[in-house]
Amino acid sequence: MIGILGGGLSGLVLASRLRDAEVLERDDRPGGLCRSLTSDGFTFDPHGSHILFSRNPEAMAFYEDLLQDNVSRRRRNTKVFYKGRYVKYPFENGLSELPLEDNFACLLGYVQAYVARSRGAAPKAENFRDWMYARFGKGITEAYLLPYNEKIWKTRAEEMGTEWVEGRVPDPPLEDVVKSSLGIPTEGYTHQLNFLYPREGGVESLIRGLLPKVPRVRTGFAVTLIRKRGDAWIVSDGHEEREYDGLVSTIPIPELVKSLEGAPPEVRAAGTALQHRSLVTVMLGLARPNLNDFSWVYFPTPEDGWFNRISFPSNFSDRVAPEGASSALAEITCNAGDDVWSSPDEALAEHVVAHADRLGVFRRSDVRLARVARTRYAYVVFDRTHRRNLDLVNAYAERIGLRLLGRFGQFDYVNTDQVILRALALATSMEAAT
Repeated sequence: MIGILGGGLSGLVLASRLRDAEVLERDDRPGGLCRSLTSDGFTFDPHGSHILFSRNPEAMAFYEDLLQDNVSRRRRNTKVFYKGRYVKYPFENGLSELPLEDNFACLLGYVQAYVARSRGAAPKAENFRDWMYARFGKGITEAYLLPYNEKIWKTRAEEMGTEWVEGRVPDPPLEDVVKSSLGIPTEGYTHQLNFLYPREGGVESLIRGLLPKVPRVRTGFAVTLIRKRGDAWIVSDGHEEREYDGLVSTIPIPELVKSLEGAPPEVRAAGTALQHRSLVTVMLGLARPNLNDFSWVYFPTPEDGWFNRISFPSNFSDRVAPEGASSALAEITCNAGDDVWSSPDEALAEHVVAHADRLGVFRRSDVRLARVARTRYAYVVFDRTHRRNLDLVNAYAERIGLRLLGRFGQFDYVNTDQVILRALALATSMEAAT
């Protein structure tokens, strides 16, 4: 039997494709980051708003198979809040909506950066800050990309690497940026332009569709010790031991290395040094129909508020808010234990409501419900030592025959579709090996 540590999406997808597997989940119900809550008729995804999209047909088919008729289809309408304006996202596709001088500065900087790269005159980007300037130029970088990324990552851009940007930061062609500056409509990040969302039940509908296909799930099992006994794996929660022929871990690597008996000190140190950010979500039910038609809005500057994004789940589906109401979900990245994380729920909700009211996003008088959630592991941070630390952990896991899977199991910034595809690929290789 195969043991799978962690009952999030990656662990459940893997288990659903194996003949003999058992999932061990710490919490009282599986789902990980793909869980939802319903309160007074409002449904939210408390670990951050999820939408379902992919370039990969297999991933899209997987979503459709799990959701069946429980699906809404939407077209992205996303904005960046800039100097009191709602600018089209990606930012470089909305340049004509900027003040004229800002539009010119962004276009000029982009063209200058493009020409430098074309001539081979651009210096090699040694960090994320250099990469933004080299790829987008001074205007776009300083107006949006630099403040937004430092706000969400809580890390100076020069302290971050660049290996993660491919597919994560939109990469527009010069023609589109020029058209955008002139006011000719263009679309960027097109594989995300059309997306799915469960009509009812929030993103946890994916989990509910998976569970009947999973052989065994043990909840309330918090892993404290992992060791080898001959060819078998022994996993303990301090009260009970489970034995497996093979083991896959989807739990966060910093937690995993604490439990691995016999792990060398340098492996424990490398796993513990992997950086992540936590998330506070403030979920608001609004007594106002048709609040706006936005999917979500990015707020790049500290002056906007602590939140880096506000999404509007009631625009994802017509079944996640009561009739005559709307909903909003503000996301605040932080470090577990810092002032934001430790703030009382009431203070967090008040901060979001006060700033949203001031910025004109919605009115304080619209708010009829507020809920707050905290997610300890939300975002992988690609600092300059990330690759070295991760390679060291991966090499040790391979040496002892422990497979790693998932966003925090592999400590890689992957979207839901990639989580699914990696789990399916691993299941195929494991089944072929038996």
